Amino acid sequence: MNHFFCRSCIAAEPTAQFILWAVLLLAASAYAFYHTYRSFKKSRLIEDMPTSLIRSASQGFTELIGIGKPHGNHLSAPLTATPCLWWYYSIEQYKSSGKSSSWVTLESGTSKQPFNIDDTSGLCLVIPEGADLTARHTKKWQGRLRHPLSGSNKKSTSTLSRVLNASISVGKRYRYTERLIKEHDPLYILGHFSTDSSGQRSLSIEKMTGNILRSWKEDFASLVEKYDSNNDGELDIAEWKIVQQAAKKEAIKQQRENSQHDREHAITKPTNAGLPFLIGSDEQNALSARYRWRAIGWSLVFLLAGSGATWYISARFTTGL
Repeated sequence: MNHFFCRSCIAAEPTAQFILWAVLLLAASAYAFYHTYRSFKKSRLIEDMPTSLIRSASQGFTELIGIGKPHGNHLSAPLTATPCLWWYYSIEQYKSSGKSSSWVTLESGTSKQPFNIDDTSGLCLVIPEGADLTARHTKKWQGRLRHPLSGSNKKSTSTLSRVLNASISVGKRYRYTERLIKEHDPLYILGHFSTDSSGQRSLSIEKMTGNILRSWKEDFASLVEKYDSNNDGELDIAEWKIVQQAAKKEAIKQQRENSQHDREHAITKPTNAGLPFLIGSDEQNALSARYRWRAIGWSLVFLLAGSGATWYISARFTTGL
């Protein structure tokens, strides 16, 4: 660090080393400026964009405000099995080597299943893939098992496997993070709104059945508990056929319900890369303030990196003048 504040040391550096550090400082400055601009732009869009009603919204870039509603079945959060509309999770392990130690991410994931926003004028399907998403329900905690639910009394998990899992994890530290959007949470969405009045967006029974099965399998323990007729802790071929029949029955029910609506609305990521896709389960003012503070933070990084780059480069060429 002292080397950085020594003009003569910088002037004496090999050219390749000087160029490397100069490029890194300039790149950090440019990166921080980009995020400052993007965060400030998002804050201003949230504050200035007029809110539309789902039933009368124009096609294209639109702001919607409402509450979250499920589209089909609820999801089950991976780490806590909490019913929700959307989830994100990560599992980290604390590792140390010599004098250094850090948290290393072992796995993480985000749900992609659509959900609905309801503003009392209608329902709109929210396809969250690609969104800059903030959730009000955030939980962080630590434990000794890689998967916190693996120590619970699940019907599908044998006593032996739970004991082995616990013994293997002795002495290890794990950190868990889970973010959720739940039913009835307030939703603020800024994205590409489209309406299909021809019904062409409706999925076939086969595709709907597949989507339902995938959502059910995310909570496989509940699936086994409901359809495991011989109580062996697994689903055999006959039991799985019953699951498929139940999913098809649910798909037919959903399609019948969907057919009663004249128009289908959806909001997705804009095709224009310059427009953001924002989903937040905070109130509008809180969400705007969050991006504004983020912009302030990035602007400080920009000032520090920019000042460092200016000092470093000037020290190289002004020494001895």
